[in-house]
Amino acid sequence: MRNVFIAVFIAAAVPAAAHASLYINEIAWMGSTDNANAEWVEFYNTGIAAVDLSGWTLIASDGTPSITLSGSVGAGGFFLLERTSDTTVPSVTADQIYSGALGNGGETLTLQNSSGGTVDTVVGGTDWVNIGGDNTTKQTAQRTTGGWTTAIGT
Repeated sequence: MRNVFIAVFIAAAVPAAAHASLYINEIAWMGSTDNANAEWVEFYNTGIAAVDLSGWTLIASDGTPSITLSGSVGAGGFFLLERTSDTTVPSVTADQIYSGALGNGGETLTLQNSSGGTVDTVVGGTDWVNIGGDNTTKQTAQRTTGGWTTAIGT
């Protein structure tokens, strides 16, 4: 009985560790109607704590792009990577600018933490068929609770 009391006391006295979950949330691999190079990637933090991106990377399986991330994503917040300039998504300030194009023929993107552990992987497949997006309408690939969908960029 004493061990049960000690375990309950410790559990009540020590706060639970904050847990952050960062995901690749939306991909505009096809650019925009104005500019095919206006690509962007959005992350979403579903956790209750901010995520420090120092030393994190987003890497395509073919090596381009290979992005070393910086900054942080607040709890319940979004992080926007814009290719080449902050004019890619005119109404939103980029959290980081990157270089290197996403292939329209599909990509596999891997998000790694500062320890090199894989946090999220998106397998776009041939022509992004696995997750969506549309090169003609410029609709983006968006993660949903049930997988991926093609829709107007958020």
